[in-house]
Amino acid sequence: MRLLDPENASELDAPRLLQVFGAEAAWMTEGDKLRLRQQGLGFIDLTDHQDLHICHGPAESTWPKLHHQEKVKSVTKLLSKDEMKKNLGNLTSFHNRYYRSKSGVESSRWLYNQILEITAAAPPGVRLSVETFTHIFPQPSVIARFEPFYGRSSPNPAIALPRTIVGAHQDSVNHRFPLLPAPGADDDGSGTVTILEAFRALVQSGFAPERPVEFHWYAGEEGGLLGSQEVVSEYMQLKKEVGAMIQFDMTAYVPKGEVPVMTFITTDVDSNLMNWTMTLAEEYCTSVVGSAKLLGSSDHMSWYRAGVPAIYAAEGDPFRTFNPYIHTSGDRMDLADGEFSFEHALEFAKVAVGFVIELGGWVE
Repeated sequence: MRLLDPENASELDAPRLLQVFGAEAAWMTEGDKLRLRQQGLGFIDLTDHQDLHICHGPAESTWPKLHHQEKVKSVTKLLSKDEMKKNLGNLTSFHNRYYRSKSGVESSRWLYNQILEITAAAPPGVRLSVETFTHIFPQPSVIARFEPFYGRSSPNPAIALPRTIVGAHQDSVNHRFPLLPAPGADDDGSGTVTILEAFRALVQSGFAPERPVEFHWYAGEEGGLLGSQEVVSEYMQLKKEVGAMIQFDMTAYVPKGEVPVMTFITTDVDSNLMNWTMTLAEEYCTSVVGSAKLLGSSDHMSWYRAGVPAIYAAEGDPFRTFNPYIHTSGDRMDLADGEFSFEHALEFAKVAVGFVIELGGWVE
């Protein structure tokens, strides 16, 4: 395993095809990523997955009427802010979660073990699988899957079983220099524990979906959506059908004096799925629900550009209530004035639960 250290400093000169959001892709270097981050510019690293992005988005999509209210509400009652706080305390205790660092590998292993503990306590009838998805860089992604109640394959070859995916990114980075402390409580520790708590509540409830449901914790998002692009590339090559994907990236920051708003990003997303999920959020959450543009992105873009309906839920309008602490040593959960809100994050966990039950179904 090769980690970023003085012996491997030459890797900073490696050529990379980077696309800064809002601009054309251009050849730069691995070291240029640090410069772009320090300039506040978001980017995607297309070097190894250029063929993924020939599609300009999914075809017209339609979505079902909400009809699992009783099931969804029975699961959301099990969601716990205390569980989220405990898990985030452990996750932010690592020096950083940089995808090329030793601590980035260790934090991913910790996350994997937490997911195994949850699955070990599952009721006997819950069909689960868990894997680490290794990459060309050290930190692995983690994937947990609810298998369909009737089996991994459709009993009718004419009927596809498209999977529903819920995602967050587990890595963190300090924009001054990657190996400096980066607790990443909000970016994206908050999304990581949000979907972990949704997963835990679904397991505890004995979730038995009609169609596959997967939870993804991506590595290397801060390096240019690296982990999710590798996952998408494999799924496309193996013709694993994905029906819908939602990304939770930063779910807990609420500036002092602001009303919490569950915000759906309108840029580079499937607008029909976004509108449907906003309706779902209004049904199952107590938060104000809104939308906003973003000059930047997260792992949903890897799916969207490959033609999969994908959307992005975030803590607020990035142009108005942006968290100034992200990508620094100050991205902590113990912010002054209670600006880090587990109450806000819990509302996103409710959306994750509703999203998978309404799209994945539930076999009685």
